[in-house]
Amino acid sequence: MEMEKGLFLRLQRYEELATSAERDFIKMLLSKPEIFVGKGLKEVSEIAYASQATVYRLCRKLEYDGYKEFQNALVYELALMKESRMVSMQDIDPTQSVEDIIKRVTLKNIESLEMSAKLVQKNDISRCVDLIGKARNIYLFGIGSSLLVARDLYLKLLRIDKLCNISDDLHSQILYSKNIHKDDLAIIISYSGLTQEMITCAQNAKNNGAFVIAITRSSGSKLGKYADVTLEVAATELIVRSGAMSSRISQLNMVDILYVSYVNRHYDELYSSFAKTQIKKG
Repeated sequence: MEMEKGLFLRLQRYEELATSAERDFIKMLLSKPEIFVGKGLKEVSEIAYASQATVYRLCRKLEYDGYKEFQNALVYELALMKESRMVSMQDIDPTQSVEDIIKRVTLKNIESLEMSAKLVQKNDISRCVDLIGKARNIYLFGIGSSLLVARDLYLKLLRIDKLCNISDDLHSQILYSKNIHKDDLAIIISYSGLTQEMITCAQNAKNNGAFVIAITRSSGSKLGKYADVTLEVAATELIVRSGAMSSRISQLNMVDILYVSYVNRHYDELYSSFAKTQIKKG
């Protein structure tokens, strides 16, 4: 059975709707998830100082069939976190030779792509394709390396004749988000999901009734709370980092998945436009 969303993201999204007892359990689970792994329902309720009924009802509210499926999701999420942590620690080493750097950087990018592929949900991609198709205008948001990814998507959308807007100026992006309409779509790219300006843009877009797609890392993302659809990329880089590398590759790969999925669905109507929009060389 394909999970609609990762456990931690489900918990973060549900937290605002949770009862006080559920909220206490969620906070403990997110802060110390490893202590709950492999524990029975009774043990978990004792550790979290919550009733068994509270824990079981929360599993159902998170759309798991029962406590066993909840535990399986927890084990899987922690395995991804461990794998992500191992990859994220592979940062710059001044003792490396050029040959070592070539191998290490390439390997890290491959690992990041493979981990991100595990997080991609086909239902999310399908819904994003729907939203792109229905949108009157598409607004793209990003800062730093995420802006480069947004620009790549901008060029792709222009190629298929979708009305879209992007600006390198942050103030202009904020103005876009304040003037966006309910028939528009905001695609907000932020690896950390913690960049306040991007969160503000997401809030503005939601307040105006627009749909929001977020491309962000799989855990600890505040941005995801304001998104109708979150396309998760693996958390394979530290938030404080030497420079965006594997994170940028994963985001670009997600953009490619989104673009190809849209083109495949609308292939017949888009085929002729590719020849028309091709810029001849020489």
